[in-house]
Amino acid sequence: MKPFSQTDLSWERKSREILNILVYSDIFNYPLTKNEIYERGKVELEELDHCLKILTNEGKVFQINNFYSLRNDIQIIEKRIKRNALAEEFMKKARLMTKIIANFPFIRGVFLSGSISKDCMDEDSDIDFFIITEPNRLWVAHIFCSILKKTFLMDDKKYFCYNYFLDSDHLAIDEKSIYTAMEIKTLVPLFGYSYYKSILSENKWTNHYFPKYSIRENKDVFAGKTIIQKTLELLLNNKLGDFLDKWFLNFSIKRRRKNLDPKLFENPNFYTNLQPYVAKSHITDTYPNVMKEYLRKQAAL
Repeated sequence: MKPFSQTDLSWERKSREILNILVYSDIFNYPLTKNEIYERGKVELEELDHCLKILTNEGKVFQINNFYSLRNDIQIIEKRIKRNALAEEFMKKARLMTKIIANFPFIRGVFLSGSISKDCMDEDSDIDFFIITEPNRLWVAHIFCSILKKTFLMDDKKYFCYNYFLDSDHLAIDEKSIYTAMEIKTLVPLFGYSYYKSILSENKWTNHYFPKYSIRENKDVFAGKTIIQKTLELLLNNKLGDFLDKWFLNFSIKRRRKNLDPKLFENPNFYTNLQPYVAKSHITDTYPNVMKEYLRKQAAL
């Protein structure tokens, strides 16, 4: 392989690609291995190895043990290792919770998202769930999840934070960015593997950001519908189910209007958080703040 020179446009483009990957992970104080950089980027493995050597020699990237970071700080390496171990512990609880909610009516897919899907859990982290439902029954499924959280879990979201509901007719995500691409590519399917493959298929635009990200293996907690789910769906697949689905959507909208800052409703995009086919629990500025920080760190380089 011909070495890169400092004026080689190919070198500049590929080094920028690597730095952008590390910039994004740096937002979350999460150093990466060489294989993780490869999986998240577009640079081939042999070229990646060469680029990393040049970037580390220039002091733009630091290698500590098997990890690469924009900071020469052993503490973030130690913290990552602890986060990985904690995520493994939380995964057992996540699978147990999935076995419970997979019995709820009209739930077709249960995936993990957020920090646990990236093996990055802190003591105060929540287990985030991404849930796919049957069309026209999203809010019926939401009712059962809300009852579980409010009663049996005492409104504690640590082990069950349902941050995203979508029905199976609306799997295409409109927000196209490195943030949403990362969230989709790192989903961990625990129930409804076919719907996991469908959401990847409906969002092929994510390959623009992460063309090499591997597809997760099928580790469904159940092979299909359980007896409990079939029974509940039989009872609610009628006009009563129609009524409950519309009622709980309207109830959720009214509750948010009552409890949240009215300025939030001035943003047209806010209305998309609650629709017959989607329910987003995260109403803060996490997404725009991450993107803002990503652009700031890019400019700083």
